[in-house]
Amino acid sequence: MAARDRPPVKKNIALLYGFSFFDPFMIVIPVWVPYLATRGITMRQFMELQAVFALVILCGEVPSGLLSDLWGRKKTLLLGSTLKAISFSLLPLWSSYEGFLFYHLTMGIALSMISGGDVALLYDSHLAAGGERSRGTAVLGNMQLAGQTGAAVSALLGGAVVTLSYGHLLWTNALLSWIPLLLVLGVTEPPAAPGTGKKRSEDFKEVLSTTLVRDGATRLMFLNLVASGTAGLVMVWAHQKYWQDSGVPLVYFGVLFASYNLIFGLAARSAALASARYGQRSLLAAVGVLPIVAYFGMASFLGWGGILLGILAPVGRGLGEVLFLESLNQRISSAFRATVISMANLGIRAAFCLLGPLVGYGIDGWGLPSVLSALGILFSIAFVFLLLPLVVRERSLSPAEGVKQ
Repeated sequence: MAARDRPPVKKNIALLYGFSFFDPFMIVIPVWVPYLATRGITMRQFMELQAVFALVILCGEVPSGLLSDLWGRKKTLLLGSTLKAISFSLLPLWSSYEGFLFYHLTMGIALSMISGGDVALLYDSHLAAGGERSRGTAVLGNMQLAGQTGAAVSALLGGAVVTLSYGHLLWTNALLSWIPLLLVLGVTEPPAAPGTGKKRSEDFKEVLSTTLVRDGATRLMFLNLVASGTAGLVMVWAHQKYWQDSGVPLVYFGVLFASYNLIFGLAARSAALASARYGQRSLLAAVGVLPIVAYFGMASFLGWGGILLGILAPVGRGLGEVLFLESLNQRISSAFRATVISMANLGIRAAFCLLGPLVGYGIDGWGLPSVLSALGILFSIAFVFLLLPLVVRERSLSPAEGVKQ
């Protein structure tokens, strides 16, 4: 690519870091469980709503990923960001289960359009601007840090604004939700990757075969990304209930939510350095063990002891998400990169559709400690069957031979 063509694409990296910062800037989320409780939503109903939300994303993930790859990632991100802003702008108007159901439906469609396309657009912009593939882990780590820093700042702001009223919180959230849309408007679509000479359908079948069938290491990384994301998603909503049961004042929810997200981002940003210093096998083992310790620790020490042990979960997830995403980006061709990432997110939402309601029922019926212990056992099994094989493999995170970038 000529030098004169690089600056517009290179500008994408800064804009997409900004998008990653403001996309999770949802100041209502740190007190989402307590807020819905004021509207009469039980924990069972809450997890039902989250399952519906996950189901919508489940149905939209792969179609939106294909739309992003075929129609254009900028256009799809614009469409998703617009719908997300509209959903948040209507949220203050809802006060019933049906209203919140409508919100989760529209937000699910919006997030499925955003999912995958932002990561693929950043990675392709990095390569189009002349960036080295070896820097891919650092670029993705920076993106994760930007996102988690945004979530942390958002949580602190939400914790401050909620002291005024939930109304102030919801309307401020609505105004802030339009910022990502403005950032995407400045993005330049990178040049399309050169064709392989095959039909798009044949390329897609080859990508699916590589990801899910032919290459064992790629399949394991894909499945571990799904398992890690599912564990993290369950933990996000369990945390707020955990803080409630531990007697933490509402005003500190934002601080705790911010701390957890910032730790996630710092762990993601440190993934490249930690991999170089300690080796990928050691890092993969930590990715699997840390969340398990967090689940059992929270179950055993209800209160501040469990809250501190809960920090281990975002550390493990931050390290793992960058490692698995970078490895998939290296192995999957650019033409269907957003699709494969969307497929991973689809797997996360599908797993949550099954697990989320069970967690909600379990919390209402048997209490949070019992459910956390059960989750610790479940993800211990996932570690043995999904992550341990990667730990013992030689060169498990190296790109598969013959995969075109």
